[in-house]
Amino acid sequence: RTILPAMKEKLIQTEKNITYIKGENVVETYLVDALPNAENCPSAYALVFKDDALLLTDLREGERPTGGYDIPGGHVDTGEKPEESVVREVFEETGVRVKVIKLVAYKRITILSPKPENYMYSYPTSYMAFYLCEVLEETPFDGNEDTHGRVWLKKEDFEKSDWCVRNKIFLDAVISSKRDSD
Repeated sequence: RTILPAMKEKLIQTEKNITYIKGENVVETYLVDALPNAENCPSAYALVFKDDALLLTDLREGERPTGGYDIPGGHVDTGEKPEESVVREVFEETGVRVKVIKLVAYKRITILSPKPENYMYSYPTSYMAFYLCEVLEETPFDGNEDTHGRVWLKKEDFEKSDWCVRNKIFLDAVISSKRDSD
């Protein structure tokens, strides 16, 4: 019998009825050191810092309703682990090669209404993983069909990113914990 170490988690934010998720929902953001269930984690995202700036992808309209600056990441492909997916997605969306330092958070998404039609994620609960990553290499990158390119955004400019504004509590907690471990 294997005894797993206790997972550390701290709830930092609860949101209800997020518009980009179909159906009535609750999204809880936790600072963590492990995923509760990697099989129910269909997407993974990176928090990559360089010189106190956060790496963002400048999405084309269509990737999100209005495009804009977002953290790199996306769907975990069949056969991939979330940490493998995040490395691939960061490179595809920004041209930056990274290595995963550690899992820092997850968002637990719970659908409260009947399963939405064509809903492709675990129902009623799925997870979005967030990894702190380190830059290995920046390659030339002028964008692709999904993104205009990469942006390094300083904290004082976070209001330029809807993602940073919506996730301020989460982002501040990660920056604070990152500072404590540096």
